[in-house]
Amino acid sequence: MRVVTMRKQKNNKQECLKMALLDVIKYGHPTLRKVAEPYTKEEVDAHFIDDMLETMYEEDGVGLAAPQVNVSKRLIVCSDHENEYVVFNPKIIANSEAVKSDYEGCLSLPGLNAKVERSEKVIVTGKDQNWDDLEIKANGLLAVVFQHEIDHLNGVLYIDRADLSTLAWTDAPVVDETLRQQPTTIEAIQHVFAKKYHKNSKDRVYEHHFA
Repeated sequence: MRVVTMRKQKNNKQECLKMALLDVIKYGHPTLRKVAEPYTKEEVDAHFIDDMLETMYEEDGVGLAAPQVNVSKRLIVCSDHENEYVVFNPKIIANSEAVKSDYEGCLSLPGLNAKVERSEKVIVTGKDQNWDDLEIKANGLLAVVFQHEIDHLNGVLYIDRADLSTLAWTDAPVVDETLRQQPTTIEAIQHVFAKKYHKNSKDRVYEHHFA
């Protein structure tokens, strides 16, 4: 997930020469629409966790799910600007009735934002990188990040939940100058992403089919 009101989020960036930046796949890639598989303890890879965190910070994000780097497994990493969270097999076990609508962006949908309604508070359970049980009570930004990233594990993107009347291109450098800060539609985004990111692919999958 990208916070659209902030440009830099690297204060906690770990300095490690062995880390590698991972390719963040873009809207239209089939992996983004799959339901990710659970992790087992034996599959935990510390190097992969470090690479995900490094990639998240390099992309100016506050959250990243394994499917976004083309690994269809249930792992998310995120930050609230003070602490890092690494959660395997995360589940939201409770959420507040109170909700809030705010703008969201996504590293797999660069250059876009839209308003999404989310619960203001959530309780998340899962496993940490040592495979110990986790229970995290999150509110505000962190609650939104958890909801956004756990959606990724179920093949759901924020545009599936967004108020599409607020969907618009940002002024980010990745956006064509003729489109910047202009409202847009799902169909228009699909056309742009097909040309920009999927020229040589015939396996594009844009829609999520809810059960």
